[in-house]
Amino acid sequence: MITFLPFRCQTWLWLLALLMTLHGVVPQAEAQVFPPRSHTQSVPAQPAPPAMGQPMPGPNQMPPMPGPRQQQPVMPGPGLQPMMQPPQVTSPLVKTIPLALLLGGDLSKSFVQLTNLRGQVDSNFTIGRSLAGRFTVPPYVHEASNGSRVFVHANGLSNPPVVKSEGNELHLEFHLPALQFKTYYRDYSPEGDQAVGDTVGENAIIDIFILPTTNQQGFPTYQAVRAGFRGTLKPQDKCTYWFDVIFPINICEVSKKYLDTLSNAIETGVREALSHPQTRTQFDQIVWQSLRSDLLIQAGINPMSPAQIRVIEASFHGTDYVVKYLPR
Repeated sequence: MITFLPFRCQTWLWLLALLMTLHGVVPQAEAQVFPPRSHTQSVPAQPAPPAMGQPMPGPNQMPPMPGPRQQQPVMPGPGLQPMMQPPQVTSPLVKTIPLALLLGGDLSKSFVQLTNLRGQVDSNFTIGRSLAGRFTVPPYVHEASNGSRVFVHANGLSNPPVVKSEGNELHLEFHLPALQFKTYYRDYSPEGDQAVGDTVGENAIIDIFILPTTNQQGFPTYQAVRAGFRGTLKPQDKCTYWFDVIFPINICEVSKKYLDTLSNAIETGVREALSHPQTRTQFDQIVWQSLRSDLLIQAGINPMSPAQIRVIEASFHGTDYVVKYLPR
């Protein structure tokens, strides 16, 4: 059965359908569009220019431009001097340095070794940090009455020296607490070693005297060196040994004769070692480097700087080096 709506209802339905056709059934969502990404570094925005008719801002009104941060200068602390700007010293300075300090300051490691057990040139000495060398001490050979030989060798190491100033000379006194005289009969075989007894020296002292001077530049050096040896033989339990029944050898008398010859050998050996040109050159270089540092420090200049020393006047008063100088 078909039912017909009234005419008024049909009119309203027709109007509703027309409105839905014009505006759509479901509203469309609006899409948001973003600008593309930029791969370039952002640039800070520049201030906008003033509008027409307005005055330009002054220098004090302009915003600060970004720039590299400047490092603040650091003032040197107390007691520190710039290395390349040493203080200007206009008047000469004077300094007095004992010769013992010029030799190396601390002489506790100085020694003299007297030995010829393995070779004649094994004896050596070290004085401070500036003097060192070797010297020759030959063994002693005794001709026995039966035609055989007795060989005597020396071996001893000194203590650090006792340092004294005696006039214009510096006296270094090396005490040897033990000085052994090793003896052999006929040859150096074990039998020859046991055939005669060894002896021991006591109160053994090696004396070294250094006479200082200055060279043409006014730098300290030494003019002459002399050395000597003194000591006695310690009493032995047995001195006489018999060979071939009727031929005695008094090893104590043989050792005393060797003591008498040691003084000449040590004096000659030490003098020749210190007079060698290489030893003297090494002494001058080491002493001057140490002296330069001391003089620059007194002037308030870093010794690591390229500053040098101009010696105005220098001489030795006794064993003290007195120098008047200017840094340059």
